[in-house]
Amino acid sequence: MAPGRFHVFNQRVKKALTENPKIPESTWGANPGLLSSYLTTSEKYDAVYHAASYGSVLDIAQRELLQKQLINYLDEIAADMEAEAVRNPEMLLSSGFDLAKERRGNTRKKAALAAAEANAAEHDGGTS
Repeated sequence: MAPGRFHVFNQRVKKALTENPKIPESTWGANPGLLSSYLTTSEKYDAVYHAASYGSVLDIAQRELLQKQLINYLDEIAADMEAEAVRNPEMLLSSGFDLAKERRGNTRKKAALAAAEANAAEHDGGTS
C-alpha cells in the first residue's frame, strides 16, 4: 500500500480504536500493551509521514520502518478483534478495518497455483 493510502487507513483505524465503547477492554486481555504500543507508533508515523513529504531520505526511511511496525501491530490487533468478534460481531463494524468476506475457493485456487509454480520452478532448476 502506498504511504498516502496507508496513512489514511491508519488514521481511520487509530480513530476507531481510540475510546470506542463498542470494543471491550477484554479484547486486549491477551496482549495488554498492544493498543498503547500501536497508538504510540501511530503518532510517530503521523509526524514522520508529514516530515517525509519534504523528501528527506532519513524521514522516508523512518516512515517505511514505522509503517512495517504498524503493519505488525495491525495484524495482531485484527487477530485479537477477530477472536473477540465471535462473541460481539458488531465491534468489527466500528473498528476502522475494511471488512471483506473470505472466499475459500479463490484462496484454494491461488494456493494450488502457487504450489504448482513453485514445483515447476524447482523442477526447472534441477534440470539446468
